[in-house]
Amino acid sequence: MVAKRIITTLMLKDGVLFRTKEFSPDYRYTLNFVDMWSVDELIIIDISRNLNFDDKEKEIFFEEMKKISKNAYIPITAGGGVRKLDDIEKLLKNGADKIILNTASIIDTNIISLAAKEFGSQCIVVCVDTMSEKDQYYLMENYGQKKSKINLIDYIKKIQEKNAGEIFLQSVNKDGSLTGYDFNLLEKISSYIKIPLVISCGAGNWDHVKKVLSYEYVSAASLTNIFHFTEKSINSLKNYIKDSTFIRE
Repeated sequence: MVAKRIITTLMLKDGVLFRTKEFSPDYRYTLNFVDMWSVDELIIIDISRNLNFDDKEKEIFFEEMKKISKNAYIPITAGGGVRKLDDIEKLLKNGADKIILNTASIIDTNIISLAAKEFGSQCIVVCVDTMSEKDQYYLMENYGQKKSKINLIDYIKKIQEKNAGEIFLQSVNKDGSLTGYDFNLLEKISSYIKIPLVISCGAGNWDHVKKVLSYEYVSAASLTNIFHFTEKSINSLKNYIKDSTFIRE
């Protein structure tokens, strides 16, 4: 089995780290809460809304990215508000190794293939926000607040056809809950996943992480809230699951 990754996801607004709870920010946390030295990868998302990449306010995010990239000798994926290829180029120039598409790829999946051709498929991660309701799963738009008219499974198929390099899967229901990943969602999409899959939202203990990484088609587990509450938590997690053959040393 291929070694799996442990990823920390940071959500920034105006240069401040937020802890999400059901897709709402909790204005209390700073980067000092995060131990980045043992994590395999880092995801940084700008949750500021309605900002263009040319806006002065966006420069705050770029400056924080530069600071983080200087101190984190690991791959960095960045996103938030990407709408065009020039935005991707700017993220890459400011310290990102990969970028995340979300709204732009819902509007037009062709941006995925265009970006993959320009920057390489391995560089393009597509965020898929989902919500469950009465045992049905929906693709979500508008920062996870609105059900899309696009069928979730059709969308997952399409972004892979357009040459996305990786899927970043988030659950609105599980976000900030600490009750575990949405394993029912994983079961429903399992037969459609052909590229690396990063699962996010809901981890509340190390058993949740160990379980999700045991799924063959899950490439990485992303954690946010749990790392803010546990000192030296990444090393603690890796020590807990070190006997699992799928974990990267």
